[in-house]
Amino acid sequence: MASPADRLYRVTPSRANFMIVSFTSILGLITLGYVGAAIAYLIPPKGAGSRAQDLGRLSSAGIEGPSGTVAFDNGVAGPFVYDATGRGDAQGVFVVDTGGDPTQASNLLVLEQTCRHLGCPVAWTAATNTFNCPCHGSVFSKKGDRVSGPTPAGLYKHSFEVKNGTLWVKGREQG
Repeated sequence: MASPADRLYRVTPSRANFMIVSFTSILGLITLGYVGAAIAYLIPPKGAGSRAQDLGRLSSAGIEGPSGTVAFDNGVAGPFVYDATGRGDAQGVFVVDTGGDPTQASNLLVLEQTCRHLGCPVAWTAATNTFNCPCHGSVFSKKGDRVSGPTPAGLYKHSFEVKNGTLWVKGREQG
């Protein structure tokens, strides 16, 4: 006669056992999907920890880069594309002059072009002095703050540095 311990490890072929194994496997795969999503959430967002990249030379007329001068349109120049992480992650940014002299780092702000709602690229509208998202109508102020729309927060800010008159974008600020 078999002991109770032997019966626990012996699986007899039956419909009930087949269904238990099938549903357990399906629930295990679903759980793996949720665990994968949780791990992906913990990985730093694209652009975080990127290498510094030269956007161009600052002047009162605009930013002089390899493809010519990009003029400030009502205090905003761009969008500029740079490799945010050194792995080909193209990122669009705007350079905002907040104080009237774009050659001074204290008067500049670098904002990411990506809307935080669904990741659509925003556009600068000089007539209204706002950034506008074409996807769902989110509106951002010149400083990147949320004005209206479904977006949960303002535009991402990027850290930067001005070295010898050249603007170096370092990457997305955390927070």
